[in-house]
Amino acid sequence: MNIFRSATRFEKIAYSTATFGNALLGAVVSIFTFFYYKNVVFVNLFTTENQPLIGTLMGTALAIGWWTQALMNPIAGHISDKLASSRFGRRKPWLIFGSPIMAISFIAIFLVPTPATDIVFPILWLTLFITIFNAAFAATVVVYLSMIPAIAPTPEERTSISTYRTAFYLVGYILGALIGALLQVEELVVLVVIVLSVFMLAGFYFAAFGVKEPTEIPTLPTYSIREALVITFRNRPFMPYLGFTIFATAFQSMLIAALPDFGAHVIFKGDTENIIASFLPGAFVITAIIAVVPAMIWINRVGKKTATLYSLIAATLITPFLCTVGLIPGFELLQTLIIVLILGFPAAPLLILPDAIISDITDYDEIVTGTRREAMHFASQGVLTRFAGGISIQIMGIIIGLFGGKYGTPSYISQFMSGLPDVLGLLLIGPVASLFLIFGILIFRKYPEDEVLEACAKKTAKGS
Repeated sequence: MNIFRSATRFEKIAYSTATFGNALLGAVVSIFTFFYYKNVVFVNLFTTENQPLIGTLMGTALAIGWWTQALMNPIAGHISDKLASSRFGRRKPWLIFGSPIMAISFIAIFLVPTPATDIVFPILWLTLFITIFNAAFAATVVVYLSMIPAIAPTPEERTSISTYRTAFYLVGYILGALIGALLQVEELVVLVVIVLSVFMLAGFYFAAFGVKEPTEIPTLPTYSIREALVITFRNRPFMPYLGFTIFATAFQSMLIAALPDFGAHVIFKGDTENIIASFLPGAFVITAIIAVVPAMIWINRVGKKTATLYSLIAATLITPFLCTVGLIPGFELLQTLIIVLILGFPAAPLLILPDAIISDITDYDEIVTGTRREAMHFASQGVLTRFAGGISIQIMGIIIGLFGGKYGTPSYISQFMSGLPDVLGLLLIGPVASLFLIFGILIFRKYPEDEVLEACAKKTAKGS
């Protein structure tokens, strides 16, 4: 007997509202935290001499947050996999009790006194609250994602619910990108962070109470967290998939975090109060929204593996052109918009596919091990992708700190090499980020899609 059932359309929508809340806050944290601390908190301290120190410390603080999320992912996933159902459900309590902690810590991140008069206190403040936020984020979101195989038992259903999630993600992300730009207005900071937190909580609670989890519980794992990790990483299809998600996360986290600074200092020549500069990530997401429907048609025609590889290749070829912005003086905004808008098209499949692919992989794992361990797979993925994201943010901070990220302020490296642009560090972000995708392409080529889909078909036939 198949203990899982397909979710209704209402449940798919209800489930996806948590993705809206997740994307809303995730967009603000990933896009604007580095920008806010660099251009608002440290506005008077980001001098030529201090750029390497502040850039490195900010990158490290944000990386610690990512790494905290990495450590929390397997812990939350393992505990969630081993728990039987409570009166709220098997996974829902994590959403109900974890999302308020996310909200409180998110608000605190942006309530640091500004402008800073020293470097140490704001860095410690950022490190503390970004760590709490990411710990709560991990414990909540990894369990939320692990509900997908239970409410969408077939590959087709998973692609369907992933499409709903992608639509809500894109709406949440673009609203986060647009509303987060208002953090540049000092009088609106408190209002903005509170409103965003309320919307996030509404999304998670609607998902928690709007989706019915299976009443019967599958065979629960009995092994330790170490044994669970070892078994998970022995899942042969899981490893090439991990390679793809690790390097795609590193690419995305670096590029998204740099775009507001790129707009303010490369396009608008140091005008950090120009809100248009902060809308570049929003333009990127708008294109991805437009591309979702044709992307779905294309994915169904060519398959998930082929669509993933071609999307990665396209993004790898497009992103380095960001370093050419400014070669035609006076057209910096137009140049950047063209690149960012084109980049949104290969981004759409990359937003849809990961959840659908890993859900297929958990079916393969069930055939091999005899147990359902969705959360452990999502958590294991989270360990490495969060570490990779943290490292990429740290690299970004070092690049901007050394090679420059503030228009009108000579870079630290210019003291030893004359004639370099003040914003060379920002211009280098595109080519450096693209290098991550090349490694992702090489690894994901080995993903055994036919073998995984055969296991999914066996599971579906067995449960019917």
